[in-house]
Amino acid sequence: MQLHHLGWAVHSIEASREHFETQLGLPYEGAEEFPTLTVAFFRAGATLIELLEPKSDEDDVAQFLRDRGEGIHHCAYLVDDVAIALTDAEARGMHLMDTVPRPGSRGTTIGFVDPRRADRILVEYVREPTA
Repeated sequence: MQLHHLGWAVHSIEASREHFETQLGLPYEGAEEFPTLTVAFFRAGATLIELLEPKSDEDDVAQFLRDRGEGIHHCAYLVDDVAIALTDAEARGMHLMDTVPRPGSRGTTIGFVDPRRADRILVEYVREPTA
């Protein structure tokens, strides 16, 4: 399994851009809007850094920011089949947040699980769109 991206919760993508783009030198690859969330992508070699900015205080990322501040929200792993990855994760004792795959950003298919670890870093499985 290969690391696909790190999801990083931030209060403001605009305020965070300088750190990721200028200070770290990571190329900006664009943003995408969702009903309660804006995401922006920065390239770090074969891996992406996905900044997560909540648009609503009701979004789970907003709750994460209130509880823990800015930082790593989830680690996403590239898989061939998200449904199988979710089933396997549940068999290994992880709590499914998504019981079936769903659409993600950039045309991907995703599914989240909570490993119920003290660090509270979520796991996301990602399948890239097929050509």
